[in-house]
Amino acid sequence: MQFLQKNIFLPVLFLFGIIIWWFFHQVFSDEWNKILNYSKWNDGTGFYSGNIFDSEKIKESEKIIQSQYYHFWEKSKQDIEDGVIESMVNSLWDKHSSYFSIKDAKDFSEVLRGDFEGIGAVIDEDIKWIIIRKVFDGSPAQKSGLKSGDIITKVDGESMIGIAVEDAVTKIRWLKGSTVNITYVHTDEDQIHSVNIVRDTVLIPSAAEKMLTGSIGYIEVASFGEHTTEEFQKSIENLTNSGAKGIILDFRNNGGGYLDTAVDILSFLLPDHSPTVITRENNPNATETLFTKINKTTNVKIPLVMLINELSASATEITAGALQDSGRAVIVGEKSYGKGSVQEPFSLSDGSMLKITVWKWYTPKDRWIDGIGITPDIIIPLLTKDYQSVYDRQFEWAKIVMESLMKNQNDIEKTKIEMKEKDFIK
Repeated sequence: MQFLQKNIFLPVLFLFGIIIWWFFHQVFSDEWNKILNYSKWNDGTGFYSGNIFDSEKIKESEKIIQSQYYHFWEKSKQDIEDGVIESMVNSLWDKHSSYFSIKDAKDFSEVLRGDFEGIGAVIDEDIKWIIIRKVFDGSPAQKSGLKSGDIITKVDGESMIGIAVEDAVTKIRWLKGSTVNITYVHTDEDQIHSVNIVRDTVLIPSAAEKMLTGSIGYIEVASFGEHTTEEFQKSIENLTNSGAKGIILDFRNNGGGYLDTAVDILSFLLPDHSPTVITRENNPNATETLFTKINKTTNVKIPLVMLINELSASATEITAGALQDSGRAVIVGEKSYGKGSVQEPFSLSDGSMLKITVWKWYTPKDRWIDGIGITPDIIIPLLTKDYQSVYDRQFEWAKIVMESLMKNQNDIEKTKIEMKEKDFIK
């Protein structure tokens, strides 16, 4: 009798298992496909197949181009390789994934390392010309008399009317020891100036501090590079030792850099083991929350105001998002760029580089800001007349916000309410 009962039970158990398998297959099949087939590709019909580079279509195209294209043998191996890899990356339709040639990879590394060869000025497109946004201390540009707000009209005699800023950078930057002629106009006068500048190695501090009146400290963070953590720590310590009772953090025009550096900076400002950012990969199970590190110089009580604008992106937005979600700082300025993904650089054997999106990131409160940006607590735009008169409206109002925050004993909500009653455009 017992044997019969077992034989009846087993088919029922088997049938129940089939029903459970069918249910999970219907509900979770897409997610399991992502997990089990993340290294494969979708053939357009919803099915995953093998390595895309084994595709017969790609092999056929390669043979036709190599055997039939008239100018094929005039191309160098480097040209073909660069073109093929760049096309592969472009086919991802991801504006943040890039292929860098050997030269471009060198330039990219220079930016993260914090030095490059040129004149030492940050330029941008104006309505008609190229405008200088910043001149680095001790740079050839500063020594030659160039100032923030100057309009560059010509480079080596070539007009800058309507030229893209990337093309202007290419013409201005070159090797150390070479000379470039810059024709420019100061914003406060009509006279045209012309100067020959000898390019040199320009060291760019990624973090620099100064004391303002009223016991307010100020730190400008230009990037999240190799030395930013040490420089930021030094700036925090210098301001604290100088008696700063509140700190303005200026991350405007900071396009980002290393994710780990953003976590490091937040580790100076938030309590130990505070959430800073959530990262997610293709695999839905590969979600990770990164926390602040234990830091001897952490100052979690000093009032903070953070400045951002439309060019603040990536690691800057991670920093702003964490400070905003935790209620640690008042965010002031304009809505940030909106880049909610993380790229990882992969060096290739010849010195070129692939920079590929590997993660999406979310703020500690699970906000994805890609294409949206971080909205400041207090929105203060820069007006056309501000550029003309070289008046930094955002910075001046950040000082007023800080004074209110200090008066309110770091009560952020009370300060935001007070500030929203102010006229920022007067």
